[in-house]
Amino acid sequence: MSYVRLDEFRGGQSRRGFPVLIVLSGFLLIMSAVIIATELVTYSDVYDDVNETFGDDVTIGGVQVGGLNEADRLAVLESVYTEQPILLRYEGSPIEVIPRDIGFELNTSAMQASATAQVEGDFWAGFWDYLWRDDQRAISVPLEAQYDRAALRNYLEELALRYDSESRAPGFNTQTGTFQGSGRNTQLDIEAAIPLIERALYEPDPQQRVIELPIVTTEGQAPQMEDLRQAIIDYLVADGRLFYDGPESAVSLFVLNLETGEEISIQKNLLHDATSIIKIGILINYFRHTITEPSPDVKYMLLNAVACSDNGSANDLMLLTSEDRTFRDGILKTNDTLCEAGAVNSKITTNLDIGSAENLPAGYYTVFGVPACPGQGVTSATPDPSINTQPSPQLQTTADDIGTLLMNIYDCAVHGSGLRTLFPEEITQTECQWIMNLLRGTHFIHLMELGVPPTADLAHKVGYADDTFGDAGIVQSPGGDYIFVMLVWEPDSDRNGLTDIRKWSMIGDVNRIVYNYFNPDQPLPQTREPYSPTTGAGCVMPRPGYEVNLNDINENRYDENMVPIPNVACVEPPNCVEWRGN
Repeated sequence: MSYVRLDEFRGGQSRRGFPVLIVLSGFLLIMSAVIIATELVTYSDVYDDVNETFGDDVTIGGVQVGGLNEADRLAVLESVYTEQPILLRYEGSPIEVIPRDIGFELNTSAMQASATAQVEGDFWAGFWDYLWRDDQRAISVPLEAQYDRAALRNYLEELALRYDSESRAPGFNTQTGTFQGSGRNTQLDIEAAIPLIERALYEPDPQQRVIELPIVTTEGQAPQMEDLRQAIIDYLVADGRLFYDGPESAVSLFVLNLETGEEISIQKNLLHDATSIIKIGILINYFRHTITEPSPDVKYMLLNAVACSDNGSANDLMLLTSEDRTFRDGILKTNDTLCEAGAVNSKITTNLDIGSAENLPAGYYTVFGVPACPGQGVTSATPDPSINTQPSPQLQTTADDIGTLLMNIYDCAVHGSGLRTLFPEEITQTECQWIMNLLRGTHFIHLMELGVPPTADLAHKVGYADDTFGDAGIVQSPGGDYIFVMLVWEPDSDRNGLTDIRKWSMIGDVNRIVYNYFNPDQPLPQTREPYSPTTGAGCVMPRPGYEVNLNDINENRYDENMVPIPNVACVEPPNCVEWRGN
């Protein structure tokens, strides 16, 4: 056996082996360095490009500008923020404001620096992502900009000057007889608008750059009662058929808003011949002194005194309230009722004229002294001495007195006050409603009826004498309830019949002005035509065998078209003539 020495063995081994691992490792290191260097060189080019474009996923102020150079980025941002208008709406009217016009500017240098800082700070992190082929990191830069607040305020102030509206004065159109309110006021709320526009300046989305401007709206002034009074005076002056304020003619007017209590008047305390309008007071007096429901005959008498203005029926109603069945007591009671109900300057000193009929009771036209009403001492009720209308010493009233009676009837019928309060143990609310229904029974188709629509709820009483005519009533309309009283005096005029019917339409014209004041949205376009150019419509009563219904005053009189019912209604009783139509 032979043995080999260890050193010989080692030497032989060394001579025979090749350092593969060492060479391979070195080669790999070299290759890695080459690859890394190559990738680094390549990435450097990419990085240089990113430095210029900030990459593909870049937002500045919410706007995507990836892949764009600095000039293009600026152009996009300018188009979005300084050139894209903000749409303002002033009550629907579109107004475009260009941001640069109010000093809006982008701080492009600051945003550029912010984006550059993000790119440079991420070089090696970006290189690592690049080696692993990860997506490039997104860059987001908030918007930096400023605007001139003073310029914005100036712009809004100029806008307000162009668009704000100031109401015109309320007025009356003499051509149409209608009223116009002043319209509403609109005012731009500049302090509230500034932050809204400011917020929109920093919004890139067009839908977020639309602003409904805050507007302060106040309702314009509606015509006032004094405007109504002036409109009536203007009409009377322009009409020219008579002078309303004397000395040879006069108009007295009283209008009361039953909802607000406001009133207007023209010479309301002038004493006038009371005419048949005084029968309003006679109705009140009858129900004051009557306990039970009227009999059918008395119901006929009540309606006959109003609808047919029959003086004999009115005299009988006064007599029915007498305790001793004398004319004097009935007349005194009527005067006491007038006084207590507020008609302090009104009086009746004898029976109303029924002509010189034969077989009149003795003392039928006796003139009785009646005590003065204490209310005459009230300053506001002092008779107006400026014009002497030469009223009958036996039958006098004022527009104010009649208006007061109607007010107390209405308040009682509608609210349970008025006459019900003045005569709590004597008049009921139902009786006041009956009085109003009786006044609704007037279907004269002239005077104040012509100033309201044919379907209007009108309760009134007509009156005329030798030199005085008038109408007084309660109008319940969609726009408000009101009282209207108008008395006209003109002596020695060219008359056709009892009074100059050519002037009756004045009352219709004036009442239309009043109606249109209360109903500006539904005015009556013109005064209605009268029943006849020479007379009012004949009265209509139930024929014998048909009763008066105080709860439905047209029953047994008119159909739904306000035409007398054949064989049931009687036109101009007792003759029952043919109805000639409205």
